[in-house]
Amino acid sequence: MRYKKESSDLKIYAVAGTQTVLLSFDIAKSKIENKNFLGFSLERKDKNGIIKYLNGTKYFASLQTVTDPEIRYTSLLQTFYWQDYTADPGQTYTYTVKPMFGTAINHLPKYENSIEVTTENLQEGKHSVYFNYGVTGSQAYAHNKEYGNRPISDLQGVALEHALAFLGRDLWSEGLLKFVRQATNNTFSIYGSFYELQFPVFLDELKAASDRGADVQLIVSGKPDQYDDKIYKDGTVRLNNKSMLKNAGLELMIKTVRTKPSQPHNKFMVLCQDGKPKQVWTGSTNITLAGIFGQCNTGHWIVDDAIAKKYLDYWTGIQGNPFMSIQAKLCEAIQPDTDLVGLTKGTYVFFSPRDLPVVKNVAPAHLQHYADLIDSAKELVCMVFPFNMDEVFNTVFKRDKECLRLLLFESASDAEGVKSNDIDVKVTAGAVYEGGEKQWAKEITTKAITGAGILYVHNKFFLVDPLSDKPVVVTGSANFSANSIQNNDENTLVIKGDTRVADIYLAEFDRLFVHFWPRYLSKLQTKNNQPLQGFLKPLDETFTWHKDYFDETKYVMKRKLLFKKMKGAKKVK
Repeated sequence: MRYKKESSDLKIYAVAGTQTVLLSFDIAKSKIENKNFLGFSLERKDKNGIIKYLNGTKYFASLQTVTDPEIRYTSLLQTFYWQDYTADPGQTYTYTVKPMFGTAINHLPKYENSIEVTTENLQEGKHSVYFNYGVTGSQAYAHNKEYGNRPISDLQGVALEHALAFLGRDLWSEGLLKFVRQATNNTFSIYGSFYELQFPVFLDELKAASDRGADVQLIVSGKPDQYDDKIYKDGTVRLNNKSMLKNAGLELMIKTVRTKPSQPHNKFMVLCQDGKPKQVWTGSTNITLAGIFGQCNTGHWIVDDAIAKKYLDYWTGIQGNPFMSIQAKLCEAIQPDTDLVGLTKGTYVFFSPRDLPVVKNVAPAHLQHYADLIDSAKELVCMVFPFNMDEVFNTVFKRDKECLRLLLFESASDAEGVKSNDIDVKVTAGAVYEGGEKQWAKEITTKAITGAGILYVHNKFFLVDPLSDKPVVVTGSANFSANSIQNNDENTLVIKGDTRVADIYLAEFDRLFVHFWPRYLSKLQTKNNQPLQGFLKPLDETFTWHKDYFDETKYVMKRKLLFKKMKGAKKVK
């Protein structure tokens, strides 16, 4: 939901997802210029009247010798943009913003404004979206005394339970588990297609649904990396799909061991009742310890008979392990390639394989449609790349455009593949912070915590003009590559005109982008032997920090204008 309050000198704009609230401030330059403006104070009041200050962790250099930590580390925000990552779904909060003037040790507010914001419910309407916490490389995980920075395999009992609840967030407890638990008797069926189906607790849930009388049928990847057990050089064994399903008593529920694609990469379930398809669970999340509790992932829950039927038709087509050329015809019959720019409001689902046979050095038609959709953006593009970026997108991002384009990569090496001189293309990548400040704990990656191969981001989504009245969200299992379209089993949703869905995805993208941005910059600065900025840079005491927020060539000003001009915002009095 979008909100704005413009009834005072200080204006506030907000976008609420399910667990994140984005806040943008605006005030006339004449009211702060040359007036010893230090920054903003921000507080949040919940429904119980509990007040929490959301100020940052930086401090003023002039206070470094102050021994009282409450004075030294009580900092202001030197930004016109902030995020609350500690919100809960379906809750109302009041945010109060105060511009502060004076000195580091003695400052007072001159203006004040408050805005009431209600976060989105986790489950509501046709589309519900779930994310894990995913960022094990974080101060929240590293500082936690109960499980901080320890591998999951080292935890037991309550500590393990708490760590999984923290990392899994609502993707696990409110998403995956609740979806399966709907199958309460023999009137229900669950038809699943999975790349990696290996987390024992989830397998137990499928077995429990079967024991309740539900018909559970599974298609699983039969490729050796997912199906057969892997023996490492040190003698340890990783049990994969075949063994894990057998151990869970689910081997008789396997209808097809899928081997024809390069990667049978789906991660979806269709829920039927009385033989009729009703709901779908899909997204980027593999059913593994690393997928649910390690790298960042998405779960998308759809309640819609027509969409569920398309998924069931596709699932039925995969049975028997057909050749890719045969399956491609079914995929294109369910949803042909189409111009994504001209789509009317609604939800569309595209299945792979498609666009066969492969034509050498020619982008698949559907991939080109993605590029054209991104190129049509007028305000903002947000895109996650878990792997390298296809050249069809590089061509688009090389063009100098007025709109902001924010790209998040899994690795720095993949991020380096972006060849754009457009200052409005901002690139970051997964990283942990390795600094040695006392207030910052050393972070470790998802590989150390869960054994994950993908260390940071595994989401597969992008957003086009998410703050407009016609936002586009593209999400699912595919990695936006020629291989995923032509050689893999995949499913992708294209959702146009649903502002609730767009707001939820935008809030999560922002959480990830802002988390990794300073860590990635620190990596680049270390690599290039540059002085470290970001985390280390103290707050400005020259009263000039705000100037970029009034310069229309700067990223921070363009971002501020995005929120000021966003469509469909509720006016708060």
